[in-house]
Amino acid sequence: MKNPLFVLFASLALASPLATHAAPSAEAWLETYYVNPQPGQLADSFWALSREGYFDRPGNIPVAVGFFSAVFAQNPDRVEGWLADLKGLPLRHQRLLAAALWQAGHPHGAELMRKLAVNSPVQADIERLASVESRRVLDTAVMSPASMNLQWGSYLATGDERHIVNIFDAIGHNEPGLETAAAVALAEHAADHPQVMEICRTQLDRQPDEVKEVLRAAVNAGTKARPNS
Repeated sequence: MKNPLFVLFASLALASPLATHAAPSAEAWLETYYVNPQPGQLADSFWALSREGYFDRPGNIPVAVGFFSAVFAQNPDRVEGWLADLKGLPLRHQRLLAAALWQAGHPHGAELMRKLAVNSPVQADIERLASVESRRVLDTAVMSPASMNLQWGSYLATGDERHIVNIFDAIGHNEPGLETAAAVALAEHAADHPQVMEICRTQLDRQPDEVKEVLRAAVNAGTKARPNS
C-alpha cells in the first residue's frame, strides 16, 4: 500500500504550477527558524509563502510539510488558532496544511483535520488522510527525494541533528539517483548552515565507509562553496 502522505505529495506536485520565489522575509523565517524560533509569525508567514510561490517550487512541498508539522508538534495548544487564521488557502495549500497536521501527530489531529475539511472541495482527500495513523518524521525512512526533504524541513524547525543523520540513510540503498541527490543536498545545506557542516564533520568518524565517502565529498564541496572558506 502506498504511503498516503507521498500520494498527497504527488497530487500536489501535479496540481501546482511553478511560481516566483517567496518573499525573502517569509522564506528566511522558515530557513532560519531553528536558530531563533518565532511561532507567533507562523500564520502570516504561511500566507506569504502561499501567495508568493514558495510551496509551488519543486521539492518545497515536503520541506514545508516537515517544517510545519514540527512546529505544530512543538506548539500543540496553538494549532487550532493557526488553522482558523489559515482558512481560505488555495486548495493545493489546504492539502499541504492537512498533511503537516497529520504528520505532526497532534493528540486531536484527526478531529482538527476533519474540522479543517468542512465545506472544502478537498474534504474527501483530507478525511481519507485523517483516517490513517500518523508517524513522526524521525520514523519516516528516507527512500526518495521527497522523504529526504521531509527530514530537512523538520530540521529547519527543530535543529535536531537526527534529521540530518536520517538523510545519510539515503546513501547505499541503490535507489536510482538518490545517493547523488543526498550528496548534493548535504553539500548545499552544509554550505548554507554552519550547524549542518558541524554535524557532517562530527559524523564522519561514526558512519560506515560507504556513507563516509559520500559525506566527506559533501563536506569538501560545502566548504568550497561557503563564503570566505
